[in-house]
Amino acid sequence: MKHQLTTLIPETKRHTSFPFDRAQTAPEHWRKEREQLLLLLAEREAEIHLLRRMVFEAQRAGQRRIARELHDGVAQQITAACLHLQALAGRYRPRSPEARATLERAIELTRCAADEVRRVIADAPPAALETHRLAEAICSEAMALQRDGWRVTTRIADVGRLPEDVELALFRIAQEALQNIRRHAGRCRVQVTLAREGACVRLEIVDNGCGFDPQQTAAGRFGLAGMQERAALLGGTVIIQSHPGCGTRIAIRIDMETDDETRMWTN
Repeated sequence: MKHQLTTLIPETKRHTSFPFDRAQTAPEHWRKEREQLLLLLAEREAEIHLLRRMVFEAQRAGQRRIARELHDGVAQQITAACLHLQALAGRYRPRSPEARATLERAIELTRCAADEVRRVIADAPPAALETHRLAEAICSEAMALQRDGWRVTTRIADVGRLPEDVELALFRIAQEALQNIRRHAGRCRVQVTLAREGACVRLEIVDNGCGFDPQQTAAGRFGLAGMQERAALLGGTVIIQSHPGCGTRIAIRIDMETDDETRMWTN
């Protein structure tokens, strides 16, 4: 009996000590696995940042090519059109106030177009953002649409000064959306909303115009794709909701807090 007890004791020790040994080695295994996962994540983030930089550099190269084309073609034509309109206004001044206002508006628009082309060529920000905050610049674009006959409601909050690339992206998206309404939606009601919720900025443009099918946009129209690309480069999202006869809703959301590293190389 004594011999049986002494032989059982080592066996018992061996079985009872195994779980403790495993418990001691498991944290070390988890730590190594966690380090490997963090290293893999860092490598993937570095690859993403490299791809973003490559996209940005490709865009810059494309912008330089477009700037040359604008300078040699469109800018010259717009300037010539403006000069012709000014000559027309001097020689054949319209009699009615409405006709004079229309002609003056046409001259003003061609001047603004010429200025905008020059700024694009120089890669400078829009004049509206040089002299005004983002809220004021977007409100000005909305009021221009209202002066031309659309019923516009604005809910534009002063979101303060934002990073330059965020302001430029939001302004260009608003500009494009309002221009699309002018060209395609018909005379309708329009609502423009700009708000800031902590580190998130939200822009929404809604109309009750003719609408369209987002999956069947005409070839050669790059406005919607341009909106999505501008937001995506800042880590933002664009939601486009529309249906023929049911108007259009475009909602943009940019979270500045999660995109600091991206702007480090876009600025």
